[in-house]
Amino acid sequence: MYRYEMHMHTLEGSLCGRSTIEEMVRAYHAKGFAGAVVTNHFLGGNTAVDRDQSWEEIVKEYSRCWYEGQAVAKELDFDLLFGVEEGYGEGKELLVYGLEPEFMLAHPELQHGGLPAWSKAVREAGGVLIYAHPFRQRAYIPDGRIMPDMSYADGVELYNKGNTEEDTLYTLAVFGEADCIKIAGSDMHRAEFDEAWGIGSDKRLRTGKELAEALKSGSFTICCE
Repeated sequence: MYRYEMHMHTLEGSLCGRSTIEEMVRAYHAKGFAGAVVTNHFLGGNTAVDRDQSWEEIVKEYSRCWYEGQAVAKELDFDLLFGVEEGYGEGKELLVYGLEPEFMLAHPELQHGGLPAWSKAVREAGGVLIYAHPFRQRAYIPDGRIMPDMSYADGVELYNKGNTEEDTLYTLAVFGEADCIKIAGSDMHRAEFDEAWGIGSDKRLRTGKELAEALKSGSFTICCE
């Protein structure tokens, strides 16, 4: 079984990140993970990217840590995949899988398009959209219990290691039996951790396309230990 972290931040891309991409990759490799998806915050969230520049420069700055992380990933035979965590209003966020920076460069409408634009572009390109921690309650989220519009996404982050037990139980009550993609993620921000969550696959997921196919086909398991 190959384990993959599905929700990970680094200090290069997220203002809340505390460890570098190299530190994160080495930490996950040491814990026995086969790979991880870098899901730094984008323009609608707590991004470290300078928003006051061209779309091309924004994408270049945002994706730099993924590109730079490839060296250590190759050294360790670790599958480092590209992802996005984008906020779409009132503290709510969406995870995007299966695509790479070239996709973003080709879709400048994503800068201001919101959830409808992301959903349309990602799905047309074969990617997958997952609502991150859909019922998280925090001070920065006006109403954490608002039901997300599932017409825009393919699934939910059923288990988020950063959530409270109450948040998790509520999510399970709503989506536990739902007909959609359900994943787990750690929402990890630092390289010092005892355990991490994610998904397990019987085969290596070396590209974003392979990850998207696994999610769509259901050929994975949830790992919460």
